Amino acid sequence: MIIKIITKEIFPPVCIVCGQFTYRKHDLCKLCYQDLPLLSYSCQRCATPLPPCMDHSVCGQCLYHPPLFNKVYALYRYEFPVMQFILQLKFTYSLLHARVLGELMAEAISQSWYIFKPLPELIIPVPLHPQRLKERGFNQALEIARPIAKQLRIPLNPYCAQRIKYTVPQATLPANKRPQNIKGAFFISHLPPVNHIAIIDDVMTTGQTINELCSAFKQKGITQIDIWCCARPLLPT
Repeated sequence: MIIKIITKEIFPPVCIVCGQFTYRKHDLCKLCYQDLPLLSYSCQRCATPLPPCMDHSVCGQCLYHPPLFNKVYALYRYEFPVMQFILQLKFTYSLLHARVLGELMAEAISQSWYIFKPLPELIIPVPLHPQRLKERGFNQALEIARPIAKQLRIPLNPYCAQRIKYTVPQATLPANKRPQNIKGAFFISHLPPVNHIAIIDDVMTTGQTINELCSAFKQKGITQIDIWCCARPLLPT
C-alpha cells in the first residue's frame, strides 16, 4: 500500500483526454471531467435523448411499443470524448477506459440514480457470441461492469446469459431488419433466485438487442430489469 502511494506521488496519473497530470480520481483532470457530455434530457423509460422542453417525458416509441425493460439509465450522450473512450476500449484493447467508464457509472448509480430506491440484486453484462468474443478477446460490457460490481458490492454474473446466435452488427442493418436479426439470439441458464437485475452495456442505440435479452430473462421469471449503459446516441428522426 505504501509503495503504491509513493509511486502515485512520483508518477501521478495523467488525464485520459488531455494528457495532463492529474491527482483527481477517474484519471480525468477537473476541466475534462466537467466537459463530459452528460445526458441531461431524455425519455424517462428508454433514455433516448430529448430536447429540454420534453424532459421528464416518455418518447413516442415507448408509448406505442413499450419495451420489456423497466428503465434505462444512461450517463452520457454518445459524443466526444465518451465516444472515443468506447471505441478505444473496443478496438485498441484499452481496458483503462473500461475502468474509468465503470467508475463514473458507479458514482452516478450510488449518488444519483438509486438514492431513493433499492439496487438490483444481480449485474449481468450483455454477452457476446463466442465467435465475436474470440475475435475481440474480451467482452467490453463485462469489463465496464467489473468496477461497478466491486464498488456497489452487487454480485456480477457473466455466465447466466449466453449469446447463441451469431448475428451481423445491428448498426449495419436498417431499423426494420434489426428485430429479425437479433430474434432468438440469447439463452438463459443457471440463473440465481433473483427478481431484480441490471443489464450493463457500453452503448444502446435502438434497443433491439437489449429488448431481446430482456425477453429471454422475462421468460425465466425476472420481474424487474434495469438497463445501465455508458452512452446513448441521438437517434435520427
